[in-house]
Amino acid sequence: MRVAGNVTLRPILLAAASGVLVGVTFSPHGGPVLPFLAFAPLAFALRSCSQSFAPGFVTATLAHGIGLYWMVPALSWRTALAVPVYLLVLVMIGIVAGAATTGAVNLHRGRRWPLPLSLAMCWTGLEWTAAHVPGVSYAWLNAGGSLAWYPPAAAGAELLGARVLTVWTVACGAVIAGALQGGWVAKGGWAVKGGRAAKSGWGEWSRGTLGRALLLAGLLGVPLALGGVRQRGLTSLAVEDPLLRVAMVQAGHGRVVAGDEGGDRPEAAEGVERWIEPLRALRETEPFDIAVFPERHVAAALRDAASGAVSATGREAAGLATALGAPMLLGALDGQVADAGTDTLWYNAAFALRPDGTLSRAYRKRRLVPGLEAAGLVGDPFGARNRGYAAGREGLPLAAGGNSVGAMVCYDSAYGETARALVRAGAEWLAVLSNDDWLDPDLPLRVTWAYWQHATHGRLRAIENRIGLVQVASTGYTFTVTPAGTGTESLLEPGAEGIAVAGIGDRAATTLFTRVGDVLGLACFVVFVAGLFTRSGGSGNLPAPATRH
Repeated sequence: MRVAGNVTLRPILLAAASGVLVGVTFSPHGGPVLPFLAFAPLAFALRSCSQSFAPGFVTATLAHGIGLYWMVPALSWRTALAVPVYLLVLVMIGIVAGAATTGAVNLHRGRRWPLPLSLAMCWTGLEWTAAHVPGVSYAWLNAGGSLAWYPPAAAGAELLGARVLTVWTVACGAVIAGALQGGWVAKGGWAVKGGRAAKSGWGEWSRGTLGRALLLAGLLGVPLALGGVRQRGLTSLAVEDPLLRVAMVQAGHGRVVAGDEGGDRPEAAEGVERWIEPLRALRETEPFDIAVFPERHVAAALRDAASGAVSATGREAAGLATALGAPMLLGALDGQVADAGTDTLWYNAAFALRPDGTLSRAYRKRRLVPGLEAAGLVGDPFGARNRGYAAGREGLPLAAGGNSVGAMVCYDSAYGETARALVRAGAEWLAVLSNDDWLDPDLPLRVTWAYWQHATHGRLRAIENRIGLVQVASTGYTFTVTPAGTGTESLLEPGAEGIAVAGIGDRAATTLFTRVGDVLGLACFVVFVAGLFTRSGGSGNLPAPATRH
């Protein structure tokens, strides 16, 4: 709207509205409808003004500011830089988002791409870009990801990954914005004919509105209908006849010692030993095939960093698997002497401990949290407590209990490619080991949406690959997900100590995403970049006279 004083304010307010709506979808309260509405104000702003960068910046900064609010209470106890780092993350995301909306508008105005298509692809390209920046890759939240809690709506993720949900929800929001803008223009009695504003009749308005309504119905209805059909076909994958039964040990806050980089310390295995008798007693009434412990439950290396031989800690831990009479999946440390022999690289790792007293090779965490576990591009703002962690290179499953498990460590589960690599390598089920020592139900403001958000990633990984998944966290959420994407929010109360036993469903047929990977994200990145280098050809909006409001 070309009214003095409103040229800048109106699109910013619309973008802020989208930011708030998107931010709420990153919470347990977003529901299945809001993701489809959240981008409508942003799209309306881009259609109705000459600005393109600022609306994207505002939307992303507000959305992720709301979604990541937990960074401040969760990390302030570690460092005084929690707030500056939080603000830096938001600014970086906002800049890339502003570039994404600029590219979308350029394609819309310069190449005549429909705005729902250009905005959906460029916004998805933004998410792909954020997840692939060396050293500070960020894949924690994606638009539409909350649909993972509504499996029929998220079924499309098995085709081309969770990016499908971003493209889908953003496009629907932009179509809604087009319909709303059409109605607003028609109410004022104006439309565009031959590049000029002219009076429009009711017939023209109704035809345009009907077309948008049919398009929106198709965009929403067809995927939901197909997802419902697919969901019914997956009911046979329920856990009445499970692949195996898993005992998940939620150790509670303070039971995991984080950041102590040690090697030959047999006493470090005491945190496992205290659970052996409860597990043995439970196995008498609720049989299980494997016990899973959280990330870094043993804060010592199970193998010697120089020779690769089993350390004293490793022998002690493996002996506990023998005492239990069942294999265990355990979070611990792994070390490796660097090539020059002057330094040791430490890895956040997972091991399978077998009843015969042997130890598997390590799965080394591949995705490190920037700043907290890895220095990234901005140094190490959290001090030397975890300095020295290196990223693992191999994505291979571990053999445990007659099955192959794809172990992931905490932040790994935010990346679809990490789970996909494990499944392609033969994993029959997935396990996420997490040490949520930055969450503590006993302290003010430390029970946050981060619990729910982390659980969302687990559901997306299960749906993408149609595979059973468990997550075991020191303070929660601890849960299972069936290959159909169903499962309870958490089997144990956050912060509680306890053991939950549940079955893991057998893996479904290999999905298209497992076969081809994140080709949609890469394609959207290419479109995003192309949009930045496309010359905008005009305003691309429906003008109205200044006297019409």
